[in-house]
Amino acid sequence: MNIEPHLQQQADMTFKILIIGESAVGKTAILERYCENEFHDELISTIGVDFKSRIINYQGKTVKLQLWDTAGQERFRNITSSYYRGTHGCLIVYDVTDITSFEKITYWINELNDCSTKPEILVVGNKIDSEDAVVTSEVAEKFCRLSGGLRSMRCSAKTGENVESIFNVLVESISKNKSIMERLVSVPKLLDDASLQPTQKKQSCC
Repeated sequence: MNIEPHLQQQADMTFKILIIGESAVGKTAILERYCENEFHDELISTIGVDFKSRIINYQGKTVKLQLWDTAGQERFRNITSSYYRGTHGCLIVYDVTDITSFEKITYWINELNDCSTKPEILVVGNKIDSEDAVVTSEVAEKFCRLSGGLRSMRCSAKTGENVESIFNVLVESISKNKSIMERLVSVPKLLDDASLQPTQKKQSCC
């Protein structure tokens, strides 16, 4: 998959991707690494929802990714849950150094199960660059198998390891989901994000 250098072009299809998980697991850091290849040690918690986009080429098609970064704090969950509608793919992110964030994955899976149309889900362990990891890949994979055969991957937003691969895998999963593709409205249009920005001003976050 290759990023397209110009935004003023037509998209063959658009995928809405949601990034959810507990606060401070690195959701915004992953998004910034993927979209801008940058990493910042200090990020302010997201207020509600933030938005970015990226254009890729997948199997000869120009695909626009609408990437929605949600707040993990409980007080914002009534706001963020309203963005679940129409989601094609979702990253559920946890911190491999924080067992509590891993244990909360079940909560986020249940949130998505309430959606009328089920998105493709990828469980992502972030911060694998840390020496303080307590959640192993084996533990995460076993959990995902027992949770309906979900896929599990790991990454480091800090070093960039596997960040690109995570989104590639999710896009591939979406494209292979017949139910999602059948309901996907594929109308070519100029890639203008102005109308897609959240109405509430947001801050960057982990």
